[in-house]
Amino acid sequence: MKRNLLIFVSTLVGAFLFLLVFYLFDVVIVFSNMLKVGPWGLGVFLINVFFILLVGAFSWQIILRAYGYSLPFKDVLLIKTIGFAVSYLTPSMYVGGEPIRIYLLGKKHRISMTRIGATVVVDKFLELGAGLFYIFLGSIFTLVYYDLPPQLFVMLVVINTVFVGAMILLLISFIYKTRPFSPLIGALGKIRPLQKPVNFVMPTIFKLEGEIFSAFDKYGKSTLKAFLLNLFIGGLIFVKPFIFFYFLDFILNLPQLALLFALTHLILALQFTPGALGIFEWGEVGIFGLIGIASEKALAYSLMVRIADLLVVVGASIAGVHMGVKHFWGKRRDENMCSV
Repeated sequence: MKRNLLIFVSTLVGAFLFLLVFYLFDVVIVFSNMLKVGPWGLGVFLINVFFILLVGAFSWQIILRAYGYSLPFKDVLLIKTIGFAVSYLTPSMYVGGEPIRIYLLGKKHRISMTRIGATVVVDKFLELGAGLFYIFLGSIFTLVYYDLPPQLFVMLVVINTVFVGAMILLLISFIYKTRPFSPLIGALGKIRPLQKPVNFVMPTIFKLEGEIFSAFDKYGKSTLKAFLLNLFIGGLIFVKPFIFFYFLDFILNLPQLALLFALTHLILALQFTPGALGIFEWGEVGIFGLIGIASEKALAYSLMVRIADLLVVVGASIAGVHMGVKHFWGKRRDENMCSV
């Protein structure tokens, strides 16, 4: 109940911020800029989005194969896209669709949800790691090439330090098998109301951690390949603004792209509305303003990103309903079929 209320309130806040930004700026100019991009620009932009999804699914499939699961690529692509859609609509750092991915793939193919869960955790870790790599490089370019306000400078340094430090600590835990999750969950178990559920899930957490360690021990080469693909995905995301503004006859250089990537993704990491609704639009106005791009052009770009994302979400929702009817609402399968 409280979670639903939080989502409802955050959606209202996001919708208000979204409508406010388009109320305060000239909507006619915003849409005229979108029209100037033309069908070729729109096509290239959507192809870029499609490749991001395609390569992301291929990266996950490499990890799955390392764990011994040669699954149809169509299923991997659809389920990862559904997971993206759920994460997109969750007011958090694009995290939230992972349990859906685990459940759908585990149920459909009757395989261990613990092992599938390990592949999902590893896949998400590599995705976030590649994203942080670009954010870190982008932040360095930004700090070197731009004279930022002191508050923004400090925020950039602090957030980068926290995020990169957390990822390094997590990587060390995976490599040296120090079990990063079970101590945290065990601490929650000391709270009396949570003691019983924590005791119930703790064996699964231990098993999950053991499976994750394999990705950095037994399956190190496959994990590295998957990470390199995630770096390629980061590059595709990096050039998104370049594609859009190229068709507006405005060429963005490397320092400008670096600033846009770093600051945009730091804002998205702190979102509290579904899909960063409203936050993304206001953030883009401010960020693009740092490199001298008019607010209406920034909003045109943000609207193009929003349309592309919503097309993916709608497609994923249709696929999710189909898979839900087929696998969730049908006859309940024997849970023993989903154990190793």
